[in-house]
Amino acid sequence: MRETSTLTPQTSRLQHYYPWLIVGAGLLVLIVVNGLTTSSLSVFDEVLTREFRLDRPQLKTKESITNAVAALFILMSGWLIDRVGVRALLLAGMGFMTLALGLYGFIQKTWHLYALHVLLGLGLVTAGSVPVIILVSAWFRRQRGLALGLTLVGTSLGSAVFPPVLTHLIQSQGWRSTFWLLAALPVMLAVVVAVVVRNSPANVGGTAWGDQDNVLETPETDLLHAGMDYRDALRTPMFWLISACGLLSFFGVVGLTSNLFLHLRGLNFNAGAAAGMLSLYFVLALTGKFAISSLSDYVNVYAVFTACFVGLALGAAGLAFFGSGGIAWAVGLTALSWGGVFTLYNVLIVRTFGLKAAGKINGSINFWESTGSFLGPIVTGWWFEQAGSYRPAFAAIAGALGVAAVLSLFFRKLKPVEH
Repeated sequence: MRETSTLTPQTSRLQHYYPWLIVGAGLLVLIVVNGLTTSSLSVFDEVLTREFRLDRPQLKTKESITNAVAALFILMSGWLIDRVGVRALLLAGMGFMTLALGLYGFIQKTWHLYALHVLLGLGLVTAGSVPVIILVSAWFRRQRGLALGLTLVGTSLGSAVFPPVLTHLIQSQGWRSTFWLLAALPVMLAVVVAVVVRNSPANVGGTAWGDQDNVLETPETDLLHAGMDYRDALRTPMFWLISACGLLSFFGVVGLTSNLFLHLRGLNFNAGAAAGMLSLYFVLALTGKFAISSLSDYVNVYAVFTACFVGLALGAAGLAFFGSGGIAWAVGLTALSWGGVFTLYNVLIVRTFGLKAAGKINGSINFWESTGSFLGPIVTGWWFEQAGSYRPAFAAIAGALGVAAVLSLFFRKLKPVEH
């Protein structure tokens, strides 16, 4: 039964604003975890290629291993989220990240490199966007789009900040010492998670943001218990439509971004300029994530979702066919459009299925996203070796994203269950 006692003026202030502390913690988690498991590490590609004499498919296998591990373990992660809560998984993720980054500076053989990307994959699956989205959603009844937009900025902010910083550190400190410095970040973040993060308002005797009655939540009434059962979700066409779009979009975007640095180098950008362009991509992506997600509380998300997919396909085509003079426009359109697709995609998942079985549902959908993320870098790298250019691979990615844009038209025909 729901408690009827309300927050007193003396105790309510911190509890009332606690949801925004959760947003801040989630933002920091995604800055570090996504920033150091995805495209930021591509600035090490040239030194790793020279050190271990790798061809392009061998080099890009490391990213595919990270995403393959995420795909293999995401269902277990989803089950654990529903079983033990997000906080425990985030702490485990910080442990995986610390080990991987700390040991990276000691690698001597190619298989060492691949083994550490297994750890990075475990870090991504236990402390990446899926658990953080579930965490933040549990704290907001109103303005959930804004909250998720602010949080998901972290998936791009880390990748915007880290490339130029890492490039400077590689040149001044050496690539091995740079990894040892990075290993301190998840350690500090683990302290933040342990002190701040709680799974739901019921854990601190507070209320979700937007609860107009300002009534204390209980474990039985908080948002973690609203929504579809897992089996019911699997029976809906929306589940499979979302999964198909996730597979195509992550295949395309991860394939593009993991190879963008090397593509720019091939267009005669120097290392600093290429890293700067990579940072620009993620700055614009985070801008798109925040702006479009914030609007999702007030606009028809389905029309905007489709428009973003169209922009993403056009941007990928520009990356395929523009020379160095027009590449900035293609990077900008791709980044802004991906920001919109990524955030609206996650908003729609929560709106459609709720949080009752969010770990398993989001984990199952993320399996298809991770499969796309696994295939994207390695297929794009292989295609480069065959063609001697990224143009055919990037053109094929533009086509895949165009198919996703067509599929997104059907989203609006399937009315979600609002939670």
